[in-house]
Amino acid sequence: MITTLNLNRHRKAKIWLGELPNLINPEHGCLERSLPGRTSTLTHRQQGAIEMLVPSAGRALYGLLGGEFLPTDSGELIVKVAVSENAEIEMPGSLASNLDTVYRGLPVEYADSVFNGIGDAGEILGSGILSCNCAAHSPVGSSPRMFRQIALILVRLIASQTASVSEEEFTEEELTRLVSAG
Repeated sequence: MITTLNLNRHRKAKIWLGELPNLINPEHGCLERSLPGRTSTLTHRQQGAIEMLVPSAGRALYGLLGGEFLPTDSGELIVKVAVSENAEIEMPGSLASNLDTVYRGLPVEYADSVFNGIGDAGEILGSGILSCNCAAHSPVGSSPRMFRQIALILVRLIASQTASVSEEEFTEEELTRLVSAG
């Protein structure tokens, strides 16, 4: 299910639940970290992605991050982040397409920001494997801070196990609060 949300202050978000955008490139390298993880309350694979466009101080911040979580009883959370080291293919039809050029993939310089945003995922998701394997970025609008924020939102989205997202609940409870600092 794909939902597009028009949030306050001209912010926009596109959310995928139970599926991922067609951005996975099996040739991308992966960086990996291990975090302690409690026993997961999730019982099956969860997928989700979030694309955000946040107008801020004369520019529009942009990022897209998606992935899947597979629960295990290992006692740890393995986080894998796919990174692209080369220029990627342009991605038409993104939320930022008419403001900036958007490219598929996550540049390696944003990987630490994704890991920082996922920092509490072992407590939130529990033990298992979290693969952040689809992403998009823009040369002007993307930033480490934006990828840290959408990584945090992605973890909470996957943990919610919700089948749909309404503008009201995400505007008030999640997205606006999490990106209020822009």
